[in-house]
Amino acid sequence: MIGIKYGVNFGELSCIKVHPISRFTNEMEVSMNTRKILQLFVLITVLLASLASTSSAFAATALTGQCGTSVTVASGDTLRKIADRCGTTVSAIRRANPEIGNENLIYPGQVLLLPGTILGSDGGYLIYIVARGDTLKSLAARFGSTVDSILASNPSITNANLIYEGQRLTIYATGPGNPPPSNPPPAGGQTYYVVKGDTLRKIAAKFNTTVDAILKVNPRISNPNLIYVGQAIIIPAQASTHIVQRGDTLRIIANKYGTTVDALLALNPNIRNANLIYVGQVIKVR
Repeated sequence: MIGIKYGVNFGELSCIKVHPISRFTNEMEVSMNTRKILQLFVLITVLLASLASTSSAFAATALTGQCGTSVTVASGDTLRKIADRCGTTVSAIRRANPEIGNENLIYPGQVLLLPGTILGSDGGYLIYIVARGDTLKSLAARFGSTVDSILASNPSITNANLIYEGQRLTIYATGPGNPPPSNPPPAGGQTYYVVKGDTLRKIAAKFNTTVDAILKVNPRISNPNLIYVGQAIIIPAQASTHIVQRGDTLRIIANKYGTTVDALLALNPNIRNANLIYVGQVIKVR
């Protein structure tokens, strides 16, 4: 029987050890792979965040200035949110909607006018709400009017180079059937903007005047039974009330009418805080 000798020393095999360098190399490979995975994760996170930011920016850009000439207040809205959404300012919205007052109170369902709005025309006259970038010269060219004519119809403008976004202007727009007026409408004491439910009779009673007196200083009103919300109506100068304007205080109003703050407070018991009045508020002065 032939014997086969393999020459394998199992004792020597049991003594074979893994070289430390091989173990270190394996650990390095694992570490590098982990680092690459982490870097890839961070890169994906940054890309997703960038895409989300870009989408938000595009959405904001798409919304800005896209509200048209009016916006309906939704639940949760504030003037700041609406201004940002519609590409305007809180001050401009307040000027365009004087009924809001200084307290910035708005309610769901309320319709707010925005800069650039043109309200109904009556006998060639219209109410325009100043938009950003408007000047009297550009408005005169746009509506076929003149700077002098606009100034004559808006005695509250003291500087022809200074008008405000949201400001309401009375403009005579020439066109078919509307020849330029030979004389501007007579100036009264102040301007009142019609609100829902108003009639000339109610307005006359509010300002202690008469319908005839109002019609006399508003020749553009051809039908005394037809007025519209937002229409600017000049109140006769002899009226016994004052409509609070931007920058007014009771002291300023008292000085204007030759009276005192105490006298105004006595005539207006609804004013509980002498330092708190709002734009558009009607105050008795006599």
